[in-house]
Amino acid sequence: MKAQKKRILIIGGVAGGASCAARLRRLCEQCEIYLIDKGEYVSFANCGLPYYVGDVISDQKNLIVATPEKFEKRFNIRVKTRHQAIAIDRQSKTVTIKNLQTGEQFQQDYDALVLSTGAAPIKPPLPGIDLPGIHQLRTIPDSQRLKAAAKNARRAVIIGGGFIGLEMVENLVRLGLDVSLIERGSQVMSPLDPEMASYVQQTLTSHGVHVLLNTQVTAFSQDDDGINVHCDGQDDLQADMVLLAIGVRPSVELAEQAGIVLGEYGGIVVT
Repeated sequence: MKAQKKRILIIGGVAGGASCAARLRRLCEQCEIYLIDKGEYVSFANCGLPYYVGDVISDQKNLIVATPEKFEKRFNIRVKTRHQAIAIDRQSKTVTIKNLQTGEQFQQDYDALVLSTGAAPIKPPLPGIDLPGIHQLRTIPDSQRLKAAAKNARRAVIIGGGFIGLEMVENLVRLGLDVSLIERGSQVMSPLDPEMASYVQQTLTSHGVHVLLNTQVTAFSQDDDGINVHCDGQDDLQADMVLLAIGVRPSVELAEQAGIVLGEYGGIVVT
């Protein structure tokens, strides 16, 4: 009698899940490997998204690292995009999965489960936060919306002076927009020493970027002239488009529902 093949189910693609799937195939040629991702693109270059918005990367195809067809043909890994894992039963070792296109739900059993659900952009509950024209950047569809918005914009406000915020500043300036950068801390790029961050700020201002430090956004509103960004202790800023780039939080709702232990910062505890 043939031994049953071990089935590994990976929830979440892109850098973590897709890389894990490829590595697992190298470690186990006989295992059945399934990868579930709720998005349309299972493996793409996150770091290239701001440069796609800025037309440095002109063709969206250049963002795609691997397609589901490539995973199937090259690695014998079965990929289901636009499918979302909605519940885990750890006792029966099954995951309930929803087809986001049809609404159909089904169960998939597993011998080993990998959670690679990543993180979600932080979106604080500020008044007006859901107004049209306020964006985040995490996925290819996000970059498509930003790219379309930039074509018809003259003024942009970026909230957050970290990596994504500064990369988007660079690309929107390249497109000819008047860009303002809001950072609630005392410097841009908080991981840098203050002496180094000052050079970054000087470079930003030399390219016409309006840098507002120690500034807290309190609300958003909209009128005929665009989006008003209300700040504590500062005059309102007006923009045609706004990007929230204030960080991410772990996407652990599925793990929490399954009773998996979370750490003090909200991530999954690993040992």
